[in-house]
Amino acid sequence: TSASGPTGIPIPALTAALPCLCRVVLSDMGLFSSAPDEEQQKACLAALAAAFPDVSERTRKQYAASHKFKPDKASKALGESEKWRAETLPRAPGPDGSDGAAAASLLFTHRGFDHHGRPVFLYYGSSFAPKKWDADAVMLGVVHTLEAGFAAADAKDASNDGCCVIIFLMDGGTKLDMGLAKQFSRLVGAHYPGRAYKALIYPGTPLATRLWAVARLFFSSEIGEKATPCPCPCPTTSCVWRLPPPRG
Repeated sequence: TSASGPTGIPIPALTAALPCLCRVVLSDMGLFSSAPDEEQQKACLAALAAAFPDVSERTRKQYAASHKFKPDKASKALGESEKWRAETLPRAPGPDGSDGAAAASLLFTHRGFDHHGRPVFLYYGSSFAPKKWDADAVMLGVVHTLEAGFAAADAKDASNDGCCVIIFLMDGGTKLDMGLAKQFSRLVGAHYPGRAYKALIYPGTPLATRLWAVARLFFSSEIGEKATPCPCPCPTTSCVWRLPPPRG
């Protein structure tokens, strides 16, 4: 006969029931939620379409998926982003030499496209001296670079998936400004949800991987969970989009 636990229930039966018990406990704690079914997804998308008829279907789907197809949360997030866009995008990043222009040319640049037409951006922390410039102006430059890259991708192929690839240069000279990194992460997570298809760590060396293990703590799950070492060690190959040679 099988041994019994303190409740008198056979231990094999208790073991088999553990996944269900854990699910119930985590659900009660708000730490577990099942994947939304098709009806829930349709209901959320319909609610967003009614509330935001002028927003593209692709954008509505990205916000819905990012907020697990919960209409209230997705609608609130999209509404806040639309207000942010109306206030932010008309502001120019500034002339050459200003904060926004410097950010666009040094910290965050559009490098080209991947094989599926997604824009590829480079976060070049080791070439950037953040103390020189105001962080809000820096982020404005980043926003304009993102918008220009996405617009270029749409111009090439309007049916693209709306996502991008972000490459983090973690070479021997990298000293990431963590406050700026957190602000960048919040920006992408709040106003570009679901648009980071992949984050690559370049070069894909053990040193770069160790640096990223610390740096990723300052990034949201939108970026941190999608980060992988870049498989291309050579900066001259076409798949790394004209990246600068690593230092150190």
